[in-house]
Amino acid sequence: MVLSTQALLVAVGVGTQSAAPMAAALNWVMKDGVGQLGGVVFASQLGKGGIDFDYWRGKFGKWSFGGKRKIRRRGNYQQGTADSNPKRWRMVAALALDLSTLLEICTPMMGQEWFLPCASIANIGKNVGYLAASASRAAIHQSLSMGGSSFPLNTSEAEACTKNASSTVSVSSNLGDVTAKSGSQSIVASLLGTAIGIFLSRTFCSEYGTSGTLAGFAMLSAVHQVCTYKAVKVVPLRNLDRHRLHIVLSSYISEKVYHNDGLKDGVHMKTLTPAQVAEKETFLPMMSPDDSVEWLIVGDSLVNICPSGASELENLLLARNPTDDDRSNKSSDFVYDSKEYENYLLKISSADGDVMVQLTYLEGATDYDILRGMFHSYVAHSHIKRNDPYHTDSNNECTGLKILADTHSIMACQIQMFIECLQDAGWHIGTGFVSVECGSSHRLRIKSD
Repeated sequence: MVLSTQALLVAVGVGTQSAAPMAAALNWVMKDGVGQLGGVVFASQLGKGGIDFDYWRGKFGKWSFGGKRKIRRRGNYQQGTADSNPKRWRMVAALALDLSTLLEICTPMMGQEWFLPCASIANIGKNVGYLAASASRAAIHQSLSMGGSSFPLNTSEAEACTKNASSTVSVSSNLGDVTAKSGSQSIVASLLGTAIGIFLSRTFCSEYGTSGTLAGFAMLSAVHQVCTYKAVKVVPLRNLDRHRLHIVLSSYISEKVYHNDGLKDGVHMKTLTPAQVAEKETFLPMMSPDDSVEWLIVGDSLVNICPSGASELENLLLARNPTDDDRSNKSSDFVYDSKEYENYLLKISSADGDVMVQLTYLEGATDYDILRGMFHSYVAHSHIKRNDPYHTDSNNECTGLKILADTHSIMACQIQMFIECLQDAGWHIGTGFVSVECGSSHRLRIKSD
């Protein structure tokens, strides 16, 4: 920041005979104002998980080719909010701050007439970085405190299905102490960084001008990015977003659910702990963190799930008790009862050799329903990879419905044990602690009348 401030002062004309003090002051104030407005716009999107680039990429593909070119469908992935995925937003903050600083350093090479637009864009980036860093910092501090993110669990739906659902976590939190220690470390780092910046500015960078400043920036920025990534990676977050749940489910289902092509019963089961998942998770911005993006769509629209209409929708409804799921009795006078059916729709299909799982939750779905839907999706995908039924049956729709029913029975049998394993491993299961939907995900409402 010392290096970029020096470059901005040179760009605005400080130190030259032709510099107009009033113009310089006006430009300086305007670039701060534009940056703050940009920060306000970014803050309005931060709670939604930011811009859903995957969604707009698909839209752009349809607009570009007028809907005539066949575009291969692929899954989506969750950017996450500052609460559900603070690591990704902490990296966004680090990248935004460094890119903004780089733009400020390059401003003198563009001439004084480019000072205001360049400085304003850089200031927007800095405000984005400050907001993303401060928002993600709260969730990171919470995970590092003794109480973690522990609150009373939601007992409305999972009380009968989890052994700890009626209990509350009574661990005293030291969040204030963690925040105070972090603040003192930040102050020391800031003072040390300022001293290093002044030293570089007065010696190495002053002798070589802008090129020297760029060299100093490249060195400091590389250290900044590596240190930020390594520091954030070891933080054991206890809430479940889609990527962390993907890691847990992939390990649990492959090792625990299936054993010699059958259910593994009577064996003590465990899931990965938050610390183990922290070693495996990735959180680089604008990059899909895992391979579920190739086969799983969460929150697909009703038009994509049920293009054939109400009859197809009825076939996708799953009774909570698999023994009651008699699809042959469904008729034209079928009446939907939300208490008797799962709070999600799951469709399994195959096209051009690609198997796609579409999972959409119904309005009012709880964290318990989210876990049931995701568990079902991963069991179905694992079943397809093991058996590859689409190569032996030409009727894709009937095959998908059969897999849906078979794997639903497995999910209903195993979900209670899975949730108990999650709690034993230290994961928090309750209202607001499980989030898998992205900004463009849909939720559906089915009227019972």
